[in-house]
Amino acid sequence: MSLERIGDRVVHLTDLHGGPSFILGDEVTLVDTGLEGSGDEILAALESLGRRRDEVTRILITHADRDHVGGLAEIVAATGARVYAPPYEADVIEGKTPTRGGDTKEWGRVDEQVAPGTVLPLHGGIDVVDTHGHTHGHVVYFLREEGVLFAGDAVNNVEGLVRSPSRITADEEGADEAVRTIAALRPASVCFGHGPSLVGDAAERLEELARRTS
Repeated sequence: MSLERIGDRVVHLTDLHGGPSFILGDEVTLVDTGLEGSGDEILAALESLGRRRDEVTRILITHADRDHVGGLAEIVAATGARVYAPPYEADVIEGKTPTRGGDTKEWGRVDEQVAPGTVLPLHGGIDVVDTHGHTHGHVVYFLREEGVLFAGDAVNNVEGLVRSPSRITADEEGADEAVRTIAALRPASVCFGHGPSLVGDAAERLEELARRTS
C-alpha cells in the first residue's frame, strides 16, 4: 500500500477509496474510514508505522458517503475509538436521514457532533470548516500546526485539481464556495479523498482553482 508522509505526523493512504489519513501523536486520529472491508487494510497500514490499533482513539468523518464511512463500524469495533462528525452527516451515519441515494443505512454510531466553526482540542488544534456542496453537511478538517487540510471530497486530485464534480454534488453553489473557503485557509498541504496529496505548494494551487471556479 502506498503511504504518503506529510511531515512527521500525517500519513495519507492514497490507494484506498476515500483517502483515509492518520494524524500521529501520543494518540492516533483517523480521518475517514474508506469502503466496507477497508478496516483491516487501514489498521495494517497503521501497524506498519509501528503503532498499535488501540492507539486510534478518535475518528473524524468529513461526510457520510459510503467510501468515507463504509469501514467505520469495523474500525470502531477493533479500536474502541470515539467518532466525530458534523450534525447532518451524523444523522446519515446513524440512519436517521437518508443517504445520497435516498435509502437509509446505519453505518455506525457518532459519539460527538462537531459544528462548523469548532476548533477541536486535538494535535494542537483542528478546525472544523463548513464546505457543504458535495453533500449537505460536508466539512473539512484543518490541522493548524502543520497547515494540513483533510479535504474529503470538497476537492479532488485524480486528474488534476478540481472541485466536486456536478454529477455527485448536492449543492452547486455550495461546492463553488467550498473551494473559495478552502483556498482562503492557505494550507501548505492537502490530503484528498481521491488522488495524491499536494505537499508544500497547496495554497497557490488552490488559489488558482478558486479563480477558475469564480
